[in-house]
Amino acid sequence: MKLLIRFTGYEQFCAGKDVASCTAVTEKLADHKVFSVLDYANEHAKSTADYEHNTAVVLETIAAAKRTSAYPFAVVKPSAIGSFELFHKKAAGHKLSPSKQLIWTAMQQRFEQLAKAAKQAAIVLMIDAEESWIQDGVDMLVLPLLRKYNSDKVVVALTIQLYLKDRNVLYKSLLKDADEKGYVLGVKLVRGAYMEKERSRAAALKISSPVCDAKDQTDSQYKGALQHALKNLNRHFCIVATHNQSNINWVVDYCSQANISLGNANLWFSQLYGMRDYISFSLAEQNANVFKYVPFGPLEQAVPYLIRRALENSAMKSQTLQECLMLKKELKKRKLNG
Repeated sequence: MKLLIRFTGYEQFCAGKDVASCTAVTEKLADHKVFSVLDYANEHAKSTADYEHNTAVVLETIAAAKRTSAYPFAVVKPSAIGSFELFHKKAAGHKLSPSKQLIWTAMQQRFEQLAKAAKQAAIVLMIDAEESWIQDGVDMLVLPLLRKYNSDKVVVALTIQLYLKDRNVLYKSLLKDADEKGYVLGVKLVRGAYMEKERSRAAALKISSPVCDAKDQTDSQYKGALQHALKNLNRHFCIVATHNQSNINWVVDYCSQANISLGNANLWFSQLYGMRDYISFSLAEQNANVFKYVPFGPLEQAVPYLIRRALENSAMKSQTLQECLMLKKELKKRKLNG
């Protein structure tokens, strides 16, 4: 088992098996002014019992966030608390049978329960994005929550994956909807973590891939989304969730030129636990709001997440030397300051 844990990178990317076991990691991050979100690494659940269990665990993370300022967020993966199949059916416009409709209503109630708990705890509940072909179904449950709970401040935030085509069009329409209906839009801007799966599915189904055709198109979309977000910080909320150093630098420079504080309450930065620590610590030293996604859960449940991180790491091999140099610089600085 220990060999399997080392092979999957469990100890590098996951903080432990449950909420309590994350404390050692999150306290160390807090020492460096880096906040945490406890991320239950579970997805694609299969049964009502699993959905209810996963909801209870997320509620436990919300309770932990209510107790400590180190956890200003909670997060949930839609497929952990609801049927992937039904998300897909709703996204495809299929009418549900009476029995399936009851299941759908129960899914809606779980999201409502989590949003209500987040409001009471005075934290932000982030809704993760997953595969593109269920996203419209997820949005049917999430968008009404934004309109209901975000009347004067952000309580619920959704995720926009900028490696998918036309996501900037979606973002602009959401900003317009929020302004017209009088709620605060909360978004987390990411590139995305399902690229190969998306392209493989599109090829198998002989349909157009939803993923941008080239990296520079994703880069352009991400930069455009950042511009939308920064221009609307007076009203709306954004999490810049990226490991891309050039994007981080661009945001920092933009804020400097526009006289926007990196500590603006509506602007946060996020990286994954076990990755790009030098970015997180550097931002925190500049008094930016920054947090780490800190996954936890039993090894067997965390495997899909760990596989994506392994793929992401292999895709970043060209940046390994830079990371080593930055970490060496960070360690030297701490030694001098220690």
